[in-house]
Amino acid sequence: MARTAARRSGAEDEELIEAERVDQEEMQAAAPAISDSRRRRQAKRGIIQIAESAAAVRKDRPTPSARQEAPRSRNFIVRFVQNTREYFREVGVELRKVAWPTREEVNRLTRIVLIVTVVSSIFLGAVSFVFGFLTTQIAENSQLATISTLALVIVVAGLWLFKDRLFRAE
Repeated sequence: MARTAARRSGAEDEELIEAERVDQEEMQAAAPAISDSRRRRQAKRGIIQIAESAAAVRKDRPTPSARQEAPRSRNFIVRFVQNTREYFREVGVELRKVAWPTREEVNRLTRIVLIVTVVSSIFLGAVSFVFGFLTTQIAENSQLATISTLALVIVVAGLWLFKDRLFRAE
C-alpha cells in the first residue's frame, strides 16, 4: 500500500506562519499585563512564549531614577566636599548591609589562619634550610651533596609529572 504525501506550496506555508503569528499576538494582547521580569520567568519555564519583536520594544519614556540628583556646584572645593560627604554616606549604607560574623566565628577563623600560617612557615623554613644546606655543600664540591640533590630533584620532578597516575582520586 503506497502512501502519497500532499505537499504544500510556499505560499500556503507563509499563510500558516502568518496565521500562527496573528494568533500569538491576539493571545498576548488578551493576556493580562505582567511585569517584564515575570514574563521572562514564565518564558524560561515554557509557560508563555515571547515574540522576538516584543523583546525589543522600547518604552516611550525614560525610567525614573530612584533618587533625585542634587545640583552640582561649579566650585571645585564645594564639589569636593559634596563628593566626600556622599562617599561617606554611601559607605555607611553599605556597612549596614554587611553580615558581620559572631565572636565565636571570628575566634575560630582567627585560630585557623594562625595555625595555617605557622605550619606553612615551618614547612617553608625547613625546605629553605635543606636547599640552602645542599647549595652550600655543592658549592664546596661535595659529591655526596651533588648526588643527593640530583636525586631529590629527579624524585620531585617524577612525582610532579606522574601525580595524576600516582594519586588518582577514585
